[in-house]
Amino acid sequence: MARRTAMWQAFLAPAVNVVPGSLTVLDPYWGGVAAEFAWNHASLPGSDEERFGGSDGEELVAELISSAIEGRDGQVSDQAPLTDLARHRGLIDAVDLLWAVAMDRSAAAEAGELAGLAVAALAYAERHPRPGWLGAVGDDREFLARLLDEAVPAVPAGSEIFGGGAGGRRAAVGRLREGLGRVASAVPRGATSGVLKLTRSRTHRSVSVFLGDVLCYLRQREANGAQAPIASTVAAAIEEASRARTADDSSLVVVAHSMGGNIVYDLLSHLRTDLTVDILVTVGSQVGVFAELGLLPAVSPPADPAVDRVPPLANVGRWLNVFDGNDVLAFTAGRIFHAAEDFRYSTGRGLLHAHSAYFLRPSFHRTLAACLTQPGTPLEPPGPGNGGA
Repeated sequence: MARRTAMWQAFLAPAVNVVPGSLTVLDPYWGGVAAEFAWNHASLPGSDEERFGGSDGEELVAELISSAIEGRDGQVSDQAPLTDLARHRGLIDAVDLLWAVAMDRSAAAEAGELAGLAVAALAYAERHPRPGWLGAVGDDREFLARLLDEAVPAVPAGSEIFGGGAGGRRAAVGRLREGLGRVASAVPRGATSGVLKLTRSRTHRSVSVFLGDVLCYLRQREANGAQAPIASTVAAAIEEASRARTADDSSLVVVAHSMGGNIVYDLLSHLRTDLTVDILVTVGSQVGVFAELGLLPAVSPPADPAVDRVPPLANVGRWLNVFDGNDVLAFTAGRIFHAAEDFRYSTGRGLLHAHSAYFLRPSFHRTLAACLTQPGTPLEPPGPGNGGA
């Protein structure tokens, strides 16, 4: 959460006219009143199996490498993979990969500085997708040094970009250098096998918790309506954010991931129609599926599915729905809801990891900010046949 919040402060705050570092971020945690497992997941097959393979961090790097080199027949240098990637795919891909790896292991105190450096590096990469100096770089360590020199030349040595001071800057650069080694060590695995398999136990656990939360929420709503523990927790956070918005005339943006999207839409359309948000962003969510299954009381079945769409909500200014085609728990909404704007975004992860990877990549936050400031800017609009609802 600290890493994600740091990205929001760096990328999203300017998009809603807030000074970076001053964005009010509220995180309503409803997991404590959601699914509970009476036998502590004893129902999971093979729950006592040991992991066969690398750590989660190694899986992350291998997947990112595999995605980055996709379409290049697995050919990427194991001596200078980031430099090679930048030469063939462009600087943006290399920057996104390195920062995702670095943020994965960063401490909360380093996240803000890393996010600030990501803003500068991505902005430079957009202006110079294949800078001339790439041809003269000998290895990835030299690549990183040159990138930082070029991307942030206006920042005096030893000063801060986004909090943390000189020590924070040194720690962030150190984390990026550590990321270089992790990328290099993952190249053989990423190039040959693509992704490392998760154990069956971990996959079952994730699915069981998700299904448990869905069933728990529906049961609570049926029994208690707007006063249900999960619904009231999320509504209270939106109310608090609404009061802050009224005080400083800023925008209220709700970013709802996965089941959170279903909860927020249910609140705004049925349980708490008195709540108002300027921008709703559902990420890796299932609102479309809930609508199709009749699980949203405010949504009526269509007379003609080919043409009928659910009308826009009067209390929502704009709705962006973001999904990764590899995310098996993410669905489109635009063919069901008239106001929903569907955008495809690639997290660079496989089927088992994509659902939790959106907020790790700097390019996600950068592009979301562009969508908010420049309506019509696509994250990566789905083409014909690329939906998935």
